Amino acid sequence: MYAINQKNTLKSITLLAFLAGVYTSPVMANEHESDCEKHIQGKIAWDSNGHTQWEQTNINKLCQGTTKPKEPGECFNKVMNGHVKWGDGDKWKWENAIRLCAGTSDSEQTITCFQSRVHADTSWEEAILQCQLKGSSHKPGNTVNMEQ
Repeated sequence: MYAINQKNTLKSITLLAFLAGVYTSPVMANEHESDCEKHIQGKIAWDSNGHTQWEQTNINKLCQGTTKPKEPGECFNKVMNGHVKWGDGDKWKWENAIRLCAGTSDSEQTITCFQSRVHADTSWEEAILQCQLKGSSHKPGNTVNMEQ
């Protein structure tokens, strides 16, 4: 009888640990995303005209899923202002910079991935899809023509 109770107790503890992980993970993610927003809003320009007031939906897209709050903004800023070539040039549309950098926890790795793919003659659209954090949730039609 003791063995049965021990098994049930072990199962209960395992279930409680699992549920605690499920319920605390979103809180952690929200804290990271909230900190990410603080690093971007009013500080990093989203366009070439220097506008730093972001629409909330765009900040949410950029910060969602990050575990290192400074990285999505750093990635976005480097892509927009750091002469990251996408093929025919280095001037990016902000929508594509968000797609590439969304949720990144390592801006250098994301940018290096993109550059190496483009250097290997992968189209910029495909390179974004291959290098973005959550590539499986994005479809090729979600990119915007780079040319202005």
